[in-house]
Amino acid sequence: TKALTDEGRAYLQAEFGAMGLEYIPSYANFVLVKVGDGNAVFKALMDRGIIIRAMAAYKLPEWVRISVGTMPQNRRCVEVLR
Repeated sequence: TKALTDEGRAYLQAEFGAMGLEYIPSYANFVLVKVGDGNAVFKALMDRGIIIRAMAAYKLPEWVRISVGTMPQNRRCVEVLR
């Protein structure tokens, strides 16, 4: 639902900010986050069972797209990204 998406997006953006990661403020069900080597972060999270999207194909090699999930999924994503 919209409320869960809004809550999850706000949580993710607050956590990315707390980690000092640049992100594009979003109104969608995902957030673009600058992580350095987007492909490496994609692979590392994939190895831990978390699926995100590397953005190199969109000429943004330092960025990943992280979709808003359930709050337990969002918390696990942040925990592993740290």
